[in-house]
Amino acid sequence: MIWFLALALQAAGTGVQAPPSEEIVVHGAQGCGPPFAKVYIAPMGEPIRTDGFIDPMRKWFDQADADHNGKLTLAELQADSDRFFSTLDKDKSGELDPQEMSDYENIVAPEIKLYQPGQDGKPRTGEQRHEAKKAARSRANYEAPYGAGLWASLNIPEPIAAADYDLNRGISRAELAQAAVNRWPLLDPQGLGYLSYATLPKSPAQMDIDACRAAEDKKRR
Repeated sequence: MIWFLALALQAAGTGVQAPPSEEIVVHGAQGCGPPFAKVYIAPMGEPIRTDGFIDPMRKWFDQADADHNGKLTLAELQADSDRFFSTLDKDKSGELDPQEMSDYENIVAPEIKLYQPGQDGKPRTGEQRHEAKKAARSRANYEAPYGAGLWASLNIPEPIAAADYDLNRGISRAELAQAAVNRWPLLDPQGLGYLSYATLPKSPAQMDIDACRAAEDKKRR
């Protein structure tokens, strides 16, 4: 079912060189749990995990920014996507078949499932799911993120399956490279030609954590 949902929802600086960045580690505000979401689903579908005290979005950005100049280009995004494709293409056929897609959804990135445990690993009750939906609807930019969209910069429920442009239930390297081209304007709406960590949209999961920490800070004032 998630396969077809994903297909239906597919979304058609300065001259100074930035030094390589270090992983951001933050402590404090224990009432809200760790300061970062423990998972970030990269724009091309790779799950990046940390313990919640290191920013997984920063970790991915630094990985994809091959020349470490602080500016992620489309070519670098495609190269990072191609590398991830190779890890999924177990039989080295050049195309992800239904079994490899199933492995991605159930083993590699189980976070994309619609109903999953919270970040603490405990199953969510019906009431908790209801409250989460309520909180999501209260956001001004509400578009009901779910699946991978909860953990990603883009609200694409299944970012790999969404690249099946010829609808043959397989995803080729060329299709995933084209998906990067199609998603680029959503990541770079100003048309700068590159992404910076500061302008990369945060995931809804991270925005919820930030909101909790801001509320806690306000209480202390």
